[in-house]
Amino acid sequence: MLTGSPSTNQRLLLGLAASLYAGFGLVAASLSPLVGTINDDLGLSRSQMGVVLGSWQFVYLFAAIPAGKFLDRVGLRHGLAIGSVLIAVSGFLRSIAIDWFSLIGAVGLLGIGGPLISIGVPALVSKRFVGADRGFATGVAVSGPVIGSMVTLFTANALLMPAFGGRWRPVVATYAAWSVVAAVAWLIVTAREHDEGQWHRTAEGRVDNRSLLQVDLVRLILVLAVLTFFVNHAMANWLPEMLRDFGLAPSTAGAWAAAVSVPGLIAALVLPRMATPDRRRVMLVSMYALIGVALVPLAISWTAATAIGILLFGAMRSAVLPIAMLFLMDDERVGPTNMAGAGALYFTAGEIGGVTGPVVVGVVADASGFGPAVWILVGVAAVMAVVATRA
Repeated sequence: MLTGSPSTNQRLLLGLAASLYAGFGLVAASLSPLVGTINDDLGLSRSQMGVVLGSWQFVYLFAAIPAGKFLDRVGLRHGLAIGSVLIAVSGFLRSIAIDWFSLIGAVGLLGIGGPLISIGVPALVSKRFVGADRGFATGVAVSGPVIGSMVTLFTANALLMPAFGGRWRPVVATYAAWSVVAAVAWLIVTAREHDEGQWHRTAEGRVDNRSLLQVDLVRLILVLAVLTFFVNHAMANWLPEMLRDFGLAPSTAGAWAAAVSVPGLIAALVLPRMATPDRRRVMLVSMYALIGVALVPLAISWTAATAIGILLFGAMRSAVLPIAMLFLMDDERVGPTNMAGAGALYFTAGEIGGVTGPVVVGVVADASGFGPAVWILVGVAAVMAVVATRA
């Protein structure tokens, strides 16, 4: 493990890892700003699109733990590259989907490539950074998908749809192409490192998932993961459509949904570094409470308070994940040696919420509108704040 100030090589690896993670964000968010157009083209209802949007999280549930073991076996270098290529394939297949079933299959493939990135990147940070640098590096790494989703939301309706004559398929394919570029760059740069052993975990100190589940802190973080992903994935997939339901034009709704990521990016870079062990619990409880407060105006109407609320939500949602990761990284029963396994458990639990969140919002919105669906998210945020007091 490297210590002291980050070296040039560490910073380069961190930037490349964030780029791989950004590809995840680009493809994961690629349908969200185009929901209305895709529904019209393929003849889908909101409930059906809710199932599509939650399909990759469902696959992720079963793929995360095997992904952690796969990363141990092949190493982070090849594992991250493979994950990025699978994400690209998911994006390209979306662009040629012809009906509900083919779109579900294309989106579901993201659930295989995604965990290799979301588990592998924190494992890389845990191995390569220590102390305050670890908090900052975690924030940088997880800012990747924030940037990716922000780019998608800003450019889909405002730039790429007009450029492609209103056709959504080449828009989605364009976002997928980034993951191919990022994977190639990652393999080229990391090939210069001769000590391949540093890409693998050592057997010393390794424990199995059953042993990790016996750690009280791990179990608590897993509960928070379920609830956090429920809210985050529901909002990430449905916010543009919620704003369109208020009467905003598609490009305006996309711009506001993307703007949510701007404070999120800042928060992901700043707050994890501030989250020293003595502050983490208070910070986590406060952030979950603020998420609930921020969502309340969205359940009512589009006003200045709604705009402020979704920006606040964006800041808080982006910071809770890296801080949760720091709880695991710094616990002596987990640490760098077992971070891939702990990360696999975290994202497996999280995607239980990731699957159900978009589906619940879609079903409730079909039945009674987005207002009641948002109130459900507010209630979940309140529960998260209470649970986090035990961290």
